[in-house]
Amino acid sequence: MQARMVKGLLVEDDVGFAGLLNEWLDGVVISGSVPQPITIRLTQAESLEKAMMEVDSGAYDILLVDLNLPDSRGLSTFERISGRISDIPVIVLSGLDDESLAIQAVRSGAQDYLVKNAIDGNLLFRSIRYALERFALHQELERAREAERRQRELGSLERLAERGLSQISAQMLGLQGLKEGYPDTFEQMVARLALALGKLLRMRTHKVFYDLSTEMKQIASELGFIRCGPRDVVDLYTATLKKCETPGNYEKNETVHEECRYLAFELMGHLVFCYRSYALGGQVGTTSAKRTRAGP
Repeated sequence: MQARMVKGLLVEDDVGFAGLLNEWLDGVVISGSVPQPITIRLTQAESLEKAMMEVDSGAYDILLVDLNLPDSRGLSTFERISGRISDIPVIVLSGLDDESLAIQAVRSGAQDYLVKNAIDGNLLFRSIRYALERFALHQELERAREAERRQRELGSLERLAERGLSQISAQMLGLQGLKEGYPDTFEQMVARLALALGKLLRMRTHKVFYDLSTEMKQIASELGFIRCGPRDVVDLYTATLKKCETPGNYEKNETVHEECRYLAFELMGHLVFCYRSYALGGQVGTTSAKRTRAGP
């Protein structure tokens, strides 16, 4: 079986040490439980700034990072670079005097740490191979958890939809699916919900305020005017999640899921109120809502 080339970024300011690692790796094929044998080629970045530029411009499979660099020292080195590349495994390189920091980095998400004075070829090979394997397994488990979490969220919304407006909307108002019947309007609503979700996330992280309740009431009013129901809210929710998720960034996606679920439930509540008013003899929708209606 042909070996796969693995591109590694070595963040290390010691040119001699970098040359030694590349010498150990040159021509070596690493096998094991990985899907196919691999060979490794390291590219050196002498500072954290250069490393950031490299990970932004190049596709790397693994990072080996010295904690003490000319422009960054200690645990913050790992924290800064790991915040930039959550989808790449990181091995921390440490000196004997900062081994405790390397252990903290592992607790914070690094796959492994190597004490520079104790590294040899075999240890380096094993560490890289195991880091790739563990990280791939971790990614697979996170994908499974994320799929399960999303299914639970959809189940909650679908149960609410089934016992909420389904009978009124289907029998009294003759609703058709927004996604199928009005695809342009559906995409516009997804874009508006994505903007609202972005504002909600900024409210959480930057301590700013947006009047999202008014925005959600307006969206609900417009959805009510074109006879949308709870099933449409579920469709909008899933499309908004897909639009706003960041592949591989599970921590961020968990926050996105949480806030998007909040918006979906709020939108569902406003839509219920909208139809309740209609059932009591009021009007569904507003003049501004009519402008968003698409299709025949």
